[in-house]
Amino acid sequence: MTELTRSRNQAHHEPSPVPTPTLLTPHLPPKTLVGIDLITFTSTPNFYGIRDIPAGWHFLYTGTTEGLSLRCGEWFFIDESNGKDAVGQPVLIRRWNSVTEALEPLLGTGEGYQEAMRYRANLGALWRGGGLFGYRSRVPARRGPDATQDDDEGEEEGKREWRELTDRLSAGLLSRITGEESGAVDWEGSARWVVTSGSTARRDDDDIPGLEGSISNQFVGSGTAGEKEREFSFLPVDLKMTWREGAIGRERTEAARDRSWALGEIIQRVSSHSEADGEAQVLGELQFTFLMGLTLMNFSCLQQWKRLLRLILTCRRAIMERASFMVDVLQLLLQQLKRCDDVEGGLFDQLGAEEGAGEGGDFLRKLLKGFRKALYEVLEDGGGSSPVKIEFERLETYVKCEYDWELNRDAVLRKGMLQLEDGEEVEMEMIEDEEDDYAPVVVDLETIQEG
Repeated sequence: MTELTRSRNQAHHEPSPVPTPTLLTPHLPPKTLVGIDLITFTSTPNFYGIRDIPAGWHFLYTGTTEGLSLRCGEWFFIDESNGKDAVGQPVLIRRWNSVTEALEPLLGTGEGYQEAMRYRANLGALWRGGGLFGYRSRVPARRGPDATQDDDEGEEEGKREWRELTDRLSAGLLSRITGEESGAVDWEGSARWVVTSGSTARRDDDDIPGLEGSISNQFVGSGTAGEKEREFSFLPVDLKMTWREGAIGRERTEAARDRSWALGEIIQRVSSHSEADGEAQVLGELQFTFLMGLTLMNFSCLQQWKRLLRLILTCRRAIMERASFMVDVLQLLLQQLKRCDDVEGGLFDQLGAEEGAGEGGDFLRKLLKGFRKALYEVLEDGGGSSPVKIEFERLETYVKCEYDWELNRDAVLRKGMLQLEDGEEVEMEMIEDEEDDYAPVVVDLETIQEG
């Protein structure tokens, strides 16, 4: 993540305080790692919060160190219709709990409400004293004669990119995944959804013999003392069974090669009124899992992000039948890839260290190569043009320039003559790695029976 620093003296040149959506973090220990959205910084003794928070979804998290300490965070929403005047501007107050080493909200009880009103009344003094940092979506790139204009343009672009990374999130989706009810929990009645780097789904959890429950089900600092870690409730992606119950023969084989049926089944399962609702749930979960992997390096979220991509990018019929949805997925994936380097060392390097040397982004490269092949085969059968193809070509151009990934199999020499050290020439052929762990395999039954 990028470091954000600010001189205390800079605050004296700020304009007069104007009420804006504000986050207050009183009594936060100095040198605490603080992150909001895709910006991180280390708190100073003079840091009391963040002002000018734009409308939309935001993710706030903290860690005791910049390293691999447990990170605790929360999603919250700033309503654009809220705060048209000074009275209506939301003020989120998060107080540091030294026991759980996490931020927790002030509740709307008598004592909590009175304390919150005192903090709110002191906002002007905090602003003038330099204790409130202005919200930034990214760090200014450079200094120079045009620095202010460039910073403003970059800031607007950063806000737009963050909206595109979170525009499918909803209170219902966050409640489904985290198990947090969306009821009012702080003094102003604002909702929050807690996530930590240790949060996990049951399928990704490690059960250790001799211990009651798993590690992730122990009590951790997630915002309230003694609060038990909730399990994620992800969409049920089972890549080992992508056909309907009772399917046999050709139907089962085709469903293993083309996972469109499995995708449709999941979409229908989470649809409330129409399939568009279900598609929005899938897209929202892609956004949530990616961002929790990027900011918290949450293992379970990274696994679900990869499972969803493996499901979607191995669909064939959906390329035509769900063209709008596939376009949305490719657009989102492009935006996500542009932010992969926001995590220290790069997200793909982190994945490689996590799952074994060489893995990293290799899973995605293979998926995109397979998807390209399927896309062109489907379009050849169906007429040749598609908005999915246009969006995929943008993504293909980006990964070619950024990662030097060649997705066109025909552009790579796969067979030729190789001269050895002794001068002998041998014919070599590249064998493509299996791109799908669960793809059907053709087996010679006679050979098995003879063996």
